[in-house]
Amino acid sequence: MGLKIADARPLSLPKPNNAPTHASTRFAAEYRTLSIQVGDAENGLSKGSKALRSFLAWPRWREILNEIVPLRSAHEQHETDEHQRNEALSKVASQLRNLSYHKDSVGEVYARFNTSPGLGLESQAITLLHARYGYNTVRPPSRMAFARVIGWFFGGFNRFLWLAMIVFWLCWKPIGNPPQSGNLALAVVIIFVICLQATFSAWQEWITSRAMHSITNMVPIETTVLRDGVIMKISPKELVPGDVVYLQAGDRAPADLRLVNVSMDLLLDRSALSGFPEPTIGAVDHTSSNYLETRNILMMGANVVQGHVQGIVVATGGETVLGRISKLNTNKLPNRTILQLEVHRLVNGLTTLSLVVGTIFIILWAVWLRNSFPGFMAVSDALANGVGVLVTFVPGGLPISLTLALTAIAKRMQRHKVLIKNLTTVETLGTVNAICCEKTGTLTQRRMIVTKVAYANTETPMEHLAYEAKTTVDSNTRRPHGSPRRGMAALKYLPPATKRLFETALLCNGASFDPLTSHMPIHERITIGDATDCALLRMAEEIFPTGDALPAYSTLTTIPFNLRNRWMLSVCFNQLDENAGPFVVVKGAPERLLPKCTSIQADDGQILALDRSKRRNIKEIQRRWAAEEGCRVLLLCRRDFTLPSEKGWDGDDIAHRDEINPFWGIEDSPSLMYSAATESMHNLCVVGLVGMVDPPRVEIPEVVSTFRKAGIRVLMVTGDYAPTAAHVARQCRIITRNYVDGINEVLARADQIPYSTKELLDGTQIDSLPLENSGRMQASNPLNNHGELRLDSCEYDDVSLSRRESAVDSQRTLENKSALVISGPELHELQKEHWDVITSYEEIVFARITPEQKLQVVEELRARDNYVAVTGDDVNDLPAMRAAHVGVAMGNGSEVAKEAAEMVLLDNNFASMVVAIESGRLVFINLKKVIIYLLPMTNMSEIMPSLLNVVLGLPIPLSTFLMLVINTISDVWASIVLIEEEPEDDIMLNPPRNPRKEGLVNVRFFLQAYGFIGLIQTVTGHIAFFLCMYMKGGIRPGHIFLAFNKWTDGYLGKSKSELAYLVNMSGSSHYMALVIMQWGNMFVARTRKLSVFQQNPFWGPKRNIKLLVAIPISIGVALFVNEIPWFNSVFLTGKIPVEFFFIPIPFAFFLIACDETRKFLVRRYPASIFAKLAW
Repeated sequence: MGLKIADARPLSLPKPNNAPTHASTRFAAEYRTLSIQVGDAENGLSKGSKALRSFLAWPRWREILNEIVPLRSAHEQHETDEHQRNEALSKVASQLRNLSYHKDSVGEVYARFNTSPGLGLESQAITLLHARYGYNTVRPPSRMAFARVIGWFFGGFNRFLWLAMIVFWLCWKPIGNPPQSGNLALAVVIIFVICLQATFSAWQEWITSRAMHSITNMVPIETTVLRDGVIMKISPKELVPGDVVYLQAGDRAPADLRLVNVSMDLLLDRSALSGFPEPTIGAVDHTSSNYLETRNILMMGANVVQGHVQGIVVATGGETVLGRISKLNTNKLPNRTILQLEVHRLVNGLTTLSLVVGTIFIILWAVWLRNSFPGFMAVSDALANGVGVLVTFVPGGLPISLTLALTAIAKRMQRHKVLIKNLTTVETLGTVNAICCEKTGTLTQRRMIVTKVAYANTETPMEHLAYEAKTTVDSNTRRPHGSPRRGMAALKYLPPATKRLFETALLCNGASFDPLTSHMPIHERITIGDATDCALLRMAEEIFPTGDALPAYSTLTTIPFNLRNRWMLSVCFNQLDENAGPFVVVKGAPERLLPKCTSIQADDGQILALDRSKRRNIKEIQRRWAAEEGCRVLLLCRRDFTLPSEKGWDGDDIAHRDEINPFWGIEDSPSLMYSAATESMHNLCVVGLVGMVDPPRVEIPEVVSTFRKAGIRVLMVTGDYAPTAAHVARQCRIITRNYVDGINEVLARADQIPYSTKELLDGTQIDSLPLENSGRMQASNPLNNHGELRLDSCEYDDVSLSRRESAVDSQRTLENKSALVISGPELHELQKEHWDVITSYEEIVFARITPEQKLQVVEELRARDNYVAVTGDDVNDLPAMRAAHVGVAMGNGSEVAKEAAEMVLLDNNFASMVVAIESGRLVFINLKKVIIYLLPMTNMSEIMPSLLNVVLGLPIPLSTFLMLVINTISDVWASIVLIEEEPEDDIMLNPPRNPRKEGLVNVRFFLQAYGFIGLIQTVTGHIAFFLCMYMKGGIRPGHIFLAFNKWTDGYLGKSKSELAYLVNMSGSSHYMALVIMQWGNMFVARTRKLSVFQQNPFWGPKRNIKLLVAIPISIGVALFVNEIPWFNSVFLTGKIPVEFFFIPIPFAFFLIACDETRKFLVRRYPASIFAKLAW
């Protein structure tokens, strides 16, 4: 359903939701290049102008180009690709030069697209335009299909498998003498493994893309248009050229628009395209002949930072500037995440190590074995042995496991109403140790309620004021309250003071009631707009029906609220009084407006001079309301003007000029109206103070406590008054200390405590250091009588520190005894040492913060090795969100905020951040579990047989084929299922990891993998081998060691075939022992410190039944490759004796028992050597 209108100026609309396909910063280079080329043509310069050549030589251009197209290292290839790209850019620039929408007048644009300002497009025309232009979608950059296929088959570890395949093939023929079919079979198996890996990679890429597509499509997207005279919301993809679109602050342009009507405060952000961060002023007339530089064209992907705008769609989809540039980015390879890079480095490191080991084996054969033990190992055997190390040394499925892990975690977060834009965000969340969150809407319920009103001489509860107003009106009208026939006229019966308060709250307001809820009680009605405006609108409705009152007034102009000014202004007329002049109503922060005021009204409506005592009284009221009840306090002001005719003013009466209507004759000039409105901001009369409360969300205290236990600081960064912020912070448990510090303590410590970590306090205690003109505030009353956070007299707490502590540690210990509340104005001109002190507090509240200061807070935290998440919901939060490691938007926030954020809390519940950060930690921990499961087998247990074969002359205890089976089949299921492990109970009781200091693997990790698990597995496997040789062939270990070339026909009275049969059967028993030991390792790897019984896999919330499926799968694979005769003859496997399915089981339990003991010691003695060596 839509709303019928009569004209084309419906710019005061409820905020629409639109977030079309956006342009990322990688388009900046192309955009600027196109702009140069278009500008050169406009100015008559040649295509090869110096400016363009200079820009193309810009290093950043080459960097972005390298991101878009995977360039080869050859200089010629680079130059060729760059030349082709420049030609494509020149072609696009030529197309843009022919566009003239920006030069046409508004009327010409309407005529050109057969649309009208009052009706928009008609339905019949829309159908035809859809058939002609299609959907308004931009094809996202993607890699070419051929490049993807090449990556699947030759990327990652597959390139080494191809090398191994070639070597095995050569070992069959021509090197093999005689040719051994086993080497040919291994080459064929490796080809099969490569195809299997490629198929799996393609499948997981498809699954991942589908999962991420479904996740990112969870946010509803709409844009507001005018069609058939009806304002409606539609999907941006339904837009066609000629549509009339309305945008407000926080919206993103859904297509290329020609601006036809703009507010006088319009600011646009085109940084995503142009790369220039400063907002630009929108205009109706063209400001440049260059299509990309003029300010009356709003391109797809640009943001409305401030104000509102009406525009005509001139291009959609691939014909937009964004769409044209996007076509140049079809070959861009996806960026790897941090964990993917770590896994890539790990795999490369293991591959390099395997190449070194394999090379050493071949060198040993060439230098020693070939001469000392001729006949022991042929050339083909030596090469096959060396390459076998390469095949079995690296867990090739590890990169795939990582992608599956990230995708699984993203889907887990989706179930908890957390939207993740990209996989990088998942892992980054695990490193977050500081969260900067806004107060309103994030920590509080965003349901502000006006509870108190104050005049010059009276403080009144809101319910009393509303009751008296209703009683007065009802007694004078003698009609039911709100009668349509007398509603407007009844305004005159409001008490004068109440009427001025009502007019200011109603007219200086950007909120509105949802018409569908107008019949409901006031507190249950749905409001649209800012939380503060909604509270004032409800207050006005309680005094007098706003629907009856609004027709009595007209608004000439409005200056919206912003965080820089901290006030909102409207210029209005009372249409019931033709002789009355205009009046200005203003609301805002008391500290901003009070200096502009010269009078104040009393509760009886009398206007009094605003002397010093009354100013002090206003400050005291603000301080008391904020500190005691956490009220947000607003000052409501007004200024009345007279019409020129009332004074007989002819323009020369200087004495009365300041009282006369300054807006007379300039109503049609937005810029003059804006200037006149701002110039009228003096000689204001204080109408009253209003105090409003916004209760904290019920779950917030527990959430903050959870983060504190997890080593994560929650910092409040708000635009509210400091005492209000401090009060709410204490309710939310962001502040728990008994004392609250201010700027004086920060300055004192920065001046008097040395910051060199090498300089120690010699024989003094930190609390003996003088803190001149400073003090620590008691949390019960953290303010002085002037409402400031600086106390002249204060109470100090006693802190005693060891004389051996460093100065920095001493300082932090002291500050941890208190919280810090600091205001934005106090941040000016602070130096590095001051920020060192500020950021070392555990509990911090930043109040009266501007967007620039919020950005500064984030940058200072990041500069001190903090990993920061920032919550936000509107345009003002964008700089800080973009600067943070993770930007978090609320689901009910502006579309621009949701577009800029890496994560969106769809349910607007800050508690979802716990799930998000837990998931970020989980993906890192689960990946380590997969690695600790795979490495002992792929490295220690499989490399030792080859080592013993080469160095000690044993017949190889485990064939290359069986090693390959373990790596590519037996262990795959368990490793995939381990990725989906539920979090351990202590996951949010440990501090976050620092990726600069803690990687996936370290010395402790390798010690656990090789020195503990791998050692037990290796010993068990060889016990099975030697035991089988003895039990089935009577051959003792002493006969096997140093056998070398003696292991041939007639050795120990056995034929060559009998020896081969025993080796094959014992090798298969060795294989089965390793498989069973992996069962034990599977349970060991499920937890890092907790007992397996605390993470029960069979029942309870942490069960993982899928993990148990790995047991029958591995048994089935073992039977398949060892019991089928074809495998016995081709791959030299043997039938496993029945007892060897059971002999390794006690060793698996022994592995579990040893690790349970280690975990118990880690938990019981957290300072012991076991805890320090824990992985």
